[in-house]
Amino acid sequence: MKICSLFRVFVAGALFIQAQQAFSCSFVEGRFHQVTRLRGIVVGTGNYWPLLGYHSYPRWLRQRVKRGNVNLRLYDYLLPGSFRERQPLATARTDEHGRFDFGTLREGHYTLVIDWPAEYSNQFDVEIKKLPTETSSVEIDVSPVDPDCTGGHEFISHSK
Repeated sequence: MKICSLFRVFVAGALFIQAQQAFSCSFVEGRFHQVTRLRGIVVGTGNYWPLLGYHSYPRWLRQRVKRGNVNLRLYDYLLPGSFRERQPLATARTDEHGRFDFGTLREGHYTLVIDWPAEYSNQFDVEIKKLPTETSSVEIDVSPVDPDCTGGHEFISHSK
């Protein structure tokens, strides 16, 4: 009887460790999205389908859902993850159509944190700099990423 119980504990532990590994996606830190300004739109969907469970919506649909009343925080870039202990350099909130504008920012490296949904807050490393073509807007998809690391979490810049 003890061997059977021990075997069950071992199998449950192995499945738990494997499940944690299956749901861990990491993004490259220090890869800066280069833009001349930080204004645009926040889009995205959740990833729960009532009949299918957790799975992302198609990209064309995710990027048509505008996210209104979302808080955005901008921090000077220091070390990855060190922004949590500091006050933001600037904040913005999307309007009812998902649009935001940080106005004029000095050239430099920043961490942009988007609080939608709050439990999955997205962060992007951004560099404001002079470029050959001016950035007209950015589109930020805050949809959660699937366990296979696909879908959502996109930063797309559009130039004039």
